[in-house]
Amino acid sequence: MIKRRDGSMKETEPVIREMTMDDFEAVHALWMEIHGFGIRSIDDSREGVERFIRRNPTTSMVAVAEGKIVGAILCGHDGRRGCLYHVCVQETYRKHGIGQKLVGACVDALAAEHINKINLIAFKKNEVGNRFWQGLGWTFREDVNYYEYVTNEDNITTYNP
Repeated sequence: MIKRRDGSMKETEPVIREMTMDDFEAVHALWMEIHGFGIRSIDDSREGVERFIRRNPTTSMVAVAEGKIVGAILCGHDGRRGCLYHVCVQETYRKHGIGQKLVGACVDALAAEHINKINLIAFKKNEVGNRFWQGLGWTFREDVNYYEYVTNEDNITTYNP
């Protein structure tokens, strides 16, 4: 059972499928409604996501329920390691296994491409996300430092309130 925004309950099983560029507007709208979600001006633009999907055409996933996208993951690999980005489920659809099913579909898609290890970044302040990953049995690494080097200062990150 999934609780709708109007408080009514609906029994529905979301469909998990590969993300396409036809999904961009709905996925971007979902990103914009997630509290604390960080959006990069270039990487998360239509052109940036299209570049990512073109490079990784079978590994990113969406969850569709009641005719709308309620969850999404950008997922890709470099031939050696997989990575999950922007893992999200609309708040009213959480705690129904949708996130777990999305992650499972991405893991299966990466395994089909012979990817044996997957990484992700969860911000320390993202308590909901960190509980989710720990609940799925993902390992928190204390033995590595994460670094980044920005090559394009115009790729600005803004965070949803």
